[in-house]
Amino acid sequence: MDEDFASFRPAHWTKRSHRLGSSLLEPSSVDVADHVLRLALPADSTNGAEIRSVEAFGFGRFEARLRVPHAPSSITGFFLYEPPDEAQEIDIEIFNDRTGRVMFTYYSAGQQVSRTHELPFDPTAGFHTYGFHYGADGVEFFVDGELLESLRGDMPDGPLRLHLNAWFPAWLEGERSPQDHHVSVDHVRVTPG
Repeated sequence: MDEDFASFRPAHWTKRSHRLGSSLLEPSSVDVADHVLRLALPADSTNGAEIRSVEAFGFGRFEARLRVPHAPSSITGFFLYEPPDEAQEIDIEIFNDRTGRVMFTYYSAGQQVSRTHELPFDPTAGFHTYGFHYGADGVEFFVDGELLESLRGDMPDGPLRLHLNAWFPAWLEGERSPQDHHVSVDHVRVTPG
């Protein structure tokens, strides 16, 4: 899959409505404009947005080029997942603020392995490429092509659907902003294998 978001393609993605953390993720908070997917964090709420791939994937390399907003207490997620919770997930979670904090996580058979890093840049200031390479014995996490974390262990066995979301986890303060914010995604690439 090589998605440039010239439009929202229902053959590739679905918009989901469900609760996650302190957020109600609404399909109406997803749009595409000027070849950029936008996931809204609406003003005066802790609501958000999510898309999920129609296709499920196995091992491979997954990349998204995106810019997060300065919307403290919210997170941008780029991840592979299939229910139930904590059974199968490979996850990049970027804190939507200027700190540069990012979490790299995987869940497999009820076990969680997670590492937090601080990026050497402000992720709200521009687009950056976040990605991971997922194989049978581990997952490697990259930002702008640089390897930041390698986690080894029993990996999810898939197939898993690819997700992008913007939301407010219950474990953060849940600050409501007086203005709308958007996660901007201009490219997603999946390379099997």
